[in-house]
Amino acid sequence: MPHPPPSTNSRLPTTDSPVAATGPEGRRAQRRGRRPLAVALLALLGFASVLLLVVLGGAAAFDVRATLGWQRVRAPGLLPLMQGVSWLGFQPQAGYLTFGAIAFLFARRLHLEGGFALLALLCGFLSGPIKGLIERPRPVAEREGIVVQFAVGGYSFPSGHVLTYTIFGGFLAYLTYTLVGWRPLRVGLLAFLLGLIALVGPSRVYLGQHWATDTLASYFLGTAILVALLALYRLVKARQLAAAP
Repeated sequence: MPHPPPSTNSRLPTTDSPVAATGPEGRRAQRRGRRPLAVALLALLGFASVLLLVVLGGAAAFDVRATLGWQRVRAPGLLPLMQGVSWLGFQPQAGYLTFGAIAFLFARRLHLEGGFALLALLCGFLSGPIKGLIERPRPVAEREGIVVQFAVGGYSFPSGHVLTYTIFGGFLAYLTYTLVGWRPLRVGLLAFLLGLIALVGPSRVYLGQHWATDTLASYFLGTAILVALLALYRLVKARQLAAAP
């Protein structure tokens, strides 16, 4: 009995397609699939390296020098910029922004995207248990000349701000890049989201609320989690598109 022709509505090749599985397209897909895995593994290795350095006490001198050097930088508008970037990650404004974005996705009937955005937000809370295990103190005001703009509670390693911005903001940036059709809006949203991710680590150090290695570790861990989350999202999305009539 002859096989029916492939559906013209399918936007992605199915896994049982002989071309996708064994042909040149399949080999290219395998190579592309290994690249995100390599990025995630390198990011995890980076996180483990920084973690080991912090636990063994080898990061203290570097962190003090990095903080003092960065806080000596003076430029018009730099302090308000650093304060504004960090302010978005504190409650209640952080809750309004994150749950507002998730609600918007569900309102647009992007249920899969909204669900994964919620998962990305929850992944940011991983910083809490890690902080409790490491118990690293935050920078202390006036210690060796360090300036703390305002004190925050809890432990320092890793940075919850950086971890959440990297995972949640990174996932929103991916959705913006893939789903927003109007170029000016897409470029503007990407600049905003990627700018927040890039600046949040420096802002936490500049304000004296985290050590540099706290933020570096969160960038590494957040990148690994984001890559894994995007891989899972793309897998589920491909199946969703393949099953669409």
